[in-house]
Amino acid sequence: MLFLAYQSAAGYLGVRLKRKNMENTITAIIISIGVLAALSYSFKMGNLTFWKLAAKLPDEAINWVSNDPAWVIITQDQQKPTDEFDGPFYLAVPSLGKTIKLYAHYEKLEESQKRFINKYKDFIPQRPFPYLSALFLLYPIAAMLSLYEYPASISQIIGYGFANLGYLLGAAFIYPGHFYFLSFEYRIQTLIGGIFFFLIGIGLSNITA
Repeated sequence: MLFLAYQSAAGYLGVRLKRKNMENTITAIIISIGVLAALSYSFKMGNLTFWKLAAKLPDEAINWVSNDPAWVIITQDQQKPTDEFDGPFYLAVPSLGKTIKLYAHYEKLEESQKRFINKYKDFIPQRPFPYLSALFLLYPIAAMLSLYEYPASISQIIGYGFANLGYLLGAAFIYPGHFYFLSFEYRIQTLIGGIFFFLIGIGLSNITA
């Protein structure tokens, strides 16, 4: 009788543990997808788009920052104007034959970037939804699903998924050299993104290990 009771209790606890593991896994996947979707939107509509557009239109960009009070252009050896400014940022302007050093007021920076993007949005290449790179995101999702049998926390599962996303971006760095779902259009962006997600993933995986 005691043996049967032990088996029954062990089976019940095993079922509950597996259910808890699956709940953690599903929660981690939902959070990860939300984070990646938010990052994709942020990269597409935020700073990354601004600097890509500025690199494509350097003369327009230098004219913009020269006439917008949100920005301050300084010489290479000068320091930050005050603590209210972010930077330094650098803008290569071929027509001037040099790279300009910039600082931007942190309260005005985002609005200035949005207005610049809106003014020159016709120069931003329009691409269809990146179905292929979105499909490859199944790889880190599958990696997270593989943990459902193990007693891992939500942060550990997210970390494992991000680390595998780092591997995926590392492969994308080699070929094809971009990952459009996260708005990584160039090889170096893809590599930096891969390193970032890998390190974040390792960190999250070991927080509660």
